Amino acid sequence: MTYHRAVAALTDAARAVGHRGGYLECASHVEQMLGQEFDISHCSVTERADAALVSAENSYDNLSLPIMDLVVESLKKDDWCQRLKAVLDPPVTVELSDEEPAGDDGGDGDDDGHDDDGYDDGDDDGGRNDE
Repeated sequence: MTYHRAVAALTDAARAVGHRGGYLECASHVEQMLGQEFDISHCSVTERADAALVSAENSYDNLSLPIMDLVVESLKKDDWCQRLKAVLDPPVTVELSDEEPAGDDGGDGDDDGHDDDGYDDGDDDGGRNDE
């Protein structure tokens, strides 16, 4: 299970348990106010919510984060400080493919925003608009 899925499952399960607890607490207040038993069968969250929360907590607690393995290995070395800096703040690199040279946006070769395709677009005034 990925970290994001484990956190999402834990969040959903915690909300369900909280919803159930809030619903049951509200029902007990209504019972006290009315002096009679309130029907709690309408609660959309079943008692299985607690078991789902325990399962989600166990999954979250047993997550393995690859970054932590790198940190632990770095701490075992004499130059641990430099290694940690490299792990936690790597240099920014940009990979260019062979098909796309640097600075080419795939356009007509000029990056000035003008239409220099060699064809006459019909405005003989050099782009001026004298209206």
